[in-house]
Amino acid sequence: MNVRLACIDHGHAPEQAAMLAEIRERSGREPLGVVKTLLYRPEVFGGPFSEELDDVMRGPSDWSPGERELFAGFASSLNQCLF
Repeated sequence: MNVRLACIDHGHAPEQAAMLAEIRERSGREPLGVVKTLLYRPEVFGGPFSEELDDVMRGPSDWSPGERELFAGFASSLNQCLF
């Protein structure tokens, strides 16, 4: 079941739409939903979220980056979210 808003698939500003088109052209695949989400209104969500995520996943911690990735993947599967 896909509950993502349609604007995430079709509502990007021209600059972000061009980036998604380039990803499609170079990879031959549809960009991942997380990429589309980060590029949708990046000034509100993409930039601040990406900065915080980078700090959480790569900043100081007792857990290694690999352990944090594993934990994120496990939490995503519990939430029935493709990671």
